[in-house]
Amino acid sequence: MQATFGDHPIVGQARGVGMLAALEFSADPARRAHFDPSLKVGPRIAAAALEENLIARAMPQGDILGFAPLPTTSRGEVDEIIARTERAVNKVTDELVREGVLQTA
Repeated sequence: MQATFGDHPIVGQARGVGMLAALEFSADPARRAHFDPSLKVGPRIAAAALEENLIARAMPQGDILGFAPLPTTSRGEVDEIIARTERAVNKVTDELVREGVLQTA
C-alpha cells in the first residue's frame, strides 16, 4: 500500500499491521488537512471500490478506507486488491478535480 499510495495526491497516510490496512484520505496530505465531511470522500471511494468488485470499508471516524482480507490471501491477490483500490482512488480523485475541490499539480 505504501509503495502505491505514499505519494498519491489525496492519501494522507497508508498504514497497517499484517493483513490489516487502511488508507486515510486528505485534501492536503502534507498538512494532513481533512476534506469537508459533506464530500464523503471515504464512502465515495468505498463505492468506487465496490464497482471494481472489491469490498473495502469506509471507516466512520473520517475519510478512511479499511481492509481486512483473509490471512490466507495470496501475494497475487493482495496485488489485485491494491490495483483495484488504486483504480477506485484515482476515479474519485478525478471526480474531485472535475468538481473543483482538488487542484491538479
